[in-house]
Amino acid sequence: MKILIINPDYGMTQEEMALRCRILEEYTAPDTQLAMVCPQSSGVKLNSALDVVLAAPEIVQLAADGQNAGFDAVVLYCFSDPVIDACREALRIPVIGGAQASCLAALNVCRSFGVILADEARLPEKKLFLRTLGINPERIGQIAAVNLNGISPWADRETTFKKLLACGQKMMRETHTEAIVLGCLSFLGLAQPLAEVLGVPVIDPAVAAVCTAESIVRQNLLTSKISYPLLCNLAKERIVE
Repeated sequence: MKILIINPDYGMTQEEMALRCRILEEYTAPDTQLAMVCPQSSGVKLNSALDVVLAAPEIVQLAADGQNAGFDAVVLYCFSDPVIDACREALRIPVIGGAQASCLAALNVCRSFGVILADEARLPEKKLFLRTLGINPERIGQIAAVNLNGISPWADRETTFKKLLACGQKMMRETHTEAIVLGCLSFLGLAQPLAEVLGVPVIDPAVAAVCTAESIVRQNLLTSKISYPLLCNLAKERIVE
């Protein structure tokens, strides 16, 4: 099985993408191959709805190229699940988003959960977005965010962990939090140590997305073309091999 992971942020190096694949391979079966790509021409790192629009054409093309190259599924490596509906229209193979996969996974281990984002400025957007994932809003508790103040989650893992821990502890004091979803895929690898300290399940969206894609492929499931028909003739000409 081959899974293509699309990191929608422009400018990722091969080394950075390979590191993320190595971490994720700890959670997948030996016969599952992971590969990560990122946009090469958009010049955009996704931090807003406008960024998603600007990056959208290249993301969809990368997904279509993955299907044409023989990949069995595509994972959108972002908690915004950018252009997931468009990718599902363009592809037959499964397209899995980090946000939807992690929130649905949380419901398997709790009755309600909280979410910790990486940017306070995106709280209003994400509160509305989470309601679109097919989950009863009553099962989504507090949505909070850490203030990284320009800190890279990868460059300073210790500080990032401490901020996530403090946010999680505050959330648990203030609300009936049964589990936590990390609302940024740059938090890859921090869920398990957080769970050990907080004493509740902590869901890593990157791991959830890849493992969901793996499970869907093993069940021989494809994207429903009744739900996601490709009706745009221009898109057919540009992305279908």
